[in-house]
Amino acid sequence: MTLSRRMVLTAAPLIFAGLPRLGHAGASRDWLTRWLDAFNAADASAYPDFVRAHIPTLIPYLDDDLALREASGGFTLLHREETGQGEITAWLRDRNWDRFSKVVLSVSDQRIEDLSFQGAPPPADYKVERLDEGVTLALLRTKLQEEAVAGRFSGAVMVARGGKVLFREAYGTMDAEKTAVRPDTRFCIGSMGKMFTAVAVLQLAQQGRLHLTDTVATLLPAYPDTPLARQVTVRHLLSHTGGTGDFFGPDYEAHADELQTPADFIPLFGGRETAFPPGSRWGYSNFGYILLGAIIERVSGLDWAAYEQRHVFQPAGMVATSPLAGFVDTATPLTGAMQTGLKPLAFYKGLPAGGGYSTLDDLHRFGQALTGGTLLDPPHLDLLTQGVVQAGSAQWAMGLRVARRNGVFWYGHGGSAPGVNGEFACYPASRYRVTVLANRGHPHAANVAEFIGSRLPPT
Repeated sequence: MTLSRRMVLTAAPLIFAGLPRLGHAGASRDWLTRWLDAFNAADASAYPDFVRAHIPTLIPYLDDDLALREASGGFTLLHREETGQGEITAWLRDRNWDRFSKVVLSVSDQRIEDLSFQGAPPPADYKVERLDEGVTLALLRTKLQEEAVAGRFSGAVMVARGGKVLFREAYGTMDAEKTAVRPDTRFCIGSMGKMFTAVAVLQLAQQGRLHLTDTVATLLPAYPDTPLARQVTVRHLLSHTGGTGDFFGPDYEAHADELQTPADFIPLFGGRETAFPPGSRWGYSNFGYILLGAIIERVSGLDWAAYEQRHVFQPAGMVATSPLAGFVDTATPLTGAMQTGLKPLAFYKGLPAGGGYSTLDDLHRFGQALTGGTLLDPPHLDLLTQGVVQAGSAQWAMGLRVARRNGVFWYGHGGSAPGVNGEFACYPASRYRVTVLANRGHPHAANVAEFIGSRLPPT
């Protein structure tokens, strides 16, 4: 699931109200400089002080921003330009990693109106050299050791080629008591759990028990009679093209304790309109995967979690994966930064949209079962892994993200929430599979996955 403000900002700008008024044409450039100086300051208190003084609406999200600041090592400004009246766009690179971002800051009527912080592709002239496998893994080990000693990484990392595990190591602490992470530690995987939901739905399609062209109304007869129900299909839900949107927000917070099953969400959110005409474009949707969970239950006659346990986890040999954190040796989500004090968060509860728990070894087994034909036949595996719609700089298939990393094709899924970040990436040409799990928020795991995937041999 996508719970953090940092990830929400990749989709839409956040509106900042009540900021000081500026009376000159360079206001947006000045505010960018001031924000970047505070973010990059050596003194860890500089950024919180800046936010409290000038952006009070960001105070609830300071821990997320401090985690990002620590993981990135700060930003290097690559380029900035005026992109509209009172608007400046800046392209940034992490100081510690290969990740690029852009910040769009707007000022109108002598005040800051919004600041959007988004991921960005590397510049055209940016190159990372691909290396020998052994050199890459040695470089990875050195990098992770440095980051862990500095308190900037806490998690577990695996690199495999086919069925052979090449690298399986853990770093940092799994809780506030500083218990060491182990390679078999369980982590919350956030939206990576959507992979299991997609596989379950495609299994039912493979068996002829549903069709990708079936609508929500066809498969969920009790759903309110709305255009969404009549027009949105299973294909739309799997590929995030239904316009079904999110469910996180005030309504969810007010009723979270009541929302125990996928069907529980429908009375609260079922009357909504689609955000755009179904099939017209891509828009990441957590609610869409809740509906897929309800469809699994209706078609199979099993609770969605029981279906996944019986038809996904057991056939794949996944012994430590579940919606709940009730197993021993489960990493506690930690937010904030080492410099300012890490804070433990409550465990998340898994849903069809994500939030469950798994391990490096189970996700390795999942990858093996996928490519080995245990879970899906070849045509339905193609549906899961071959892009059908443009999604920013990547594509989306019937369940997985499809993209190129340093020129090499890969498919997989990430997950993020406060205190949670993970990525599962498969490279078909080389048969490499990279899994990174962290109990710190985005981009702690994403940075590591990018580092590995950009350097391993392409074939």
